[in-house]
Amino acid sequence: MTDFKLILEPINQTLSSLPDWNNLSDFVGEFHQIWLKLGNLVQQELVQSKIEEKEAEYESPRTKREKKYYTPLGEMVVKRRVYATADGLKQKVDEVLKFPEDKWLSTVLELACDARN
Repeated sequence: MTDFKLILEPINQTLSSLPDWNNLSDFVGEFHQIWLKLGNLVQQELVQSKIEEKEAEYESPRTKREKKYYTPLGEMVVKRRVYATADGLKQKVDEVLKFPEDKWLSTVLELACDARN
């Protein structure tokens, strides 16, 4: 279950720390960067929470591994448990939650292709 206090805390901190501004363009640029970072933190917390929820269904993990994924909000690092299976060691949630084999999410690749056109 997601702990929404963990998500709301950085949002409240961000809102209370926004700078006083006199130039709309500068403010919007800074605001955009702040909210990208904040969005990535929220996204990472939600994804990690879902991983842990699904992994609670399995028994006897061997270890944990980190993996980086590149999302439209930036780099996201998640931790998944590794399990021994008949086919070798696997991170079961990768298949269940349809994580891509490489670190690039399709939306990032689509954005990159659109940027070239």
